[in-house]
Amino acid sequence: MKHIFILGGSKEQLDLIFEAKRFYFIIHLFDSNENCYARKYSDYFYNISISNKEEILTEAIRIKPLIVTTIATEIGNITACYVAQKLGLNTNSYDVAINTTNKFKMKNILNDNNIKTAKASIISKETINWDIIPAIIKPIDSSAGRGISYVKYLEDITNEKIDNALQFSKSKKVLIEEYIKGKQFSIETVSSKGEHHLVAITEEYTSLPPNIIETKQLIPARIDDKLKERIKHFGFQILNAFKIEFGAAHIEIKLTENNDLYVIELASRMGGWRSELINFSLGINYVQLHLLSLLGKDINFKPSKDETAIVKLIISKEDYDELSEFRENNSSYLIDDIDMNTFKNSKHLSDLNGFYFIHIQNKDDISKFIEEHH
Repeated sequence: MKHIFILGGSKEQLDLIFEAKRFYFIIHLFDSNENCYARKYSDYFYNISISNKEEILTEAIRIKPLIVTTIATEIGNITACYVAQKLGLNTNSYDVAINTTNKFKMKNILNDNNIKTAKASIISKETINWDIIPAIIKPIDSSAGRGISYVKYLEDITNEKIDNALQFSKSKKVLIEEYIKGKQFSIETVSSKGEHHLVAITEEYTSLPPNIIETKQLIPARIDDKLKERIKHFGFQILNAFKIEFGAAHIEIKLTENNDLYVIELASRMGGWRSELINFSLGINYVQLHLLSLLGKDINFKPSKDETAIVKLIISKEDYDELSEFRENNSSYLIDDIDMNTFKNSKHLSDLNGFYFIHIQNKDDISKFIEEHH
């Protein structure tokens, strides 16, 4: 019997669970929330925090899974790499997981490899040595936009903004970095035994400063072949710099007005909603590729479709009102199961009211749902 450890039981893990079942794996699911969404789809559930590396390792030594993984959580990825490395499985190293989570280590590796990224420094309420404006204050080791603040003037670097970042930082350290203006994209890749493959390039939309939060994403990015090849080469350069050898990776970049590419940050795991977007638009089973890589298989694939998929994030009631309008006029494009009565103004991606997908087969229809990527 084949066993897989999946770390995290959120709704965003369902593609991974269902695909693992198609591989005839016995599903062992770990989550600190005993009522987590995905529990009912697992074969065995463990009410263990995914940050508890040693306890999960103990279970892994007992059960001997072939794969330990996650697709939707940074903490889960750190633990997965730790446990899988201890078992001698196909995995990125624990150091890789740390280096693609700790944003200051990330900056150092990028700088050491002459890869363009925003200038950055660690700050505290006692030590603020910074003179580049505009800037972003963020936790050194968090994700999903948690604890981020925009700084337009030097006097905006306040204790309140540092405290906002600190509350989401596991190491209790805060980073400030220059704000790079430009179009934002992300590079979705899969690697097996150190061989890299471009799966897709995503257009990422964010709200304008000061309340910077991702609002929607579109795959495939509407770019020409020359830029696509340039971004692909840039992405592979980054993967090599971080010694990423296995599985999915997600790299966020900016394209400036001067046509320069900058790394914002990266993760040695799949980006949120990417498995669904890539499947809808390109007909590529991204999760299957991820699992094949962790089984040590060679990767070979090509798109079976040339369509478009969008995920829209419900940040506020206005976003839900837009969904209601789409339901009235363009329901055949929608994939959603949202029914809401109360709303909050979301501050980060882990604080969303919800999300929904738009699947567009005719590219002439894209403008009905999303503006050009400026």
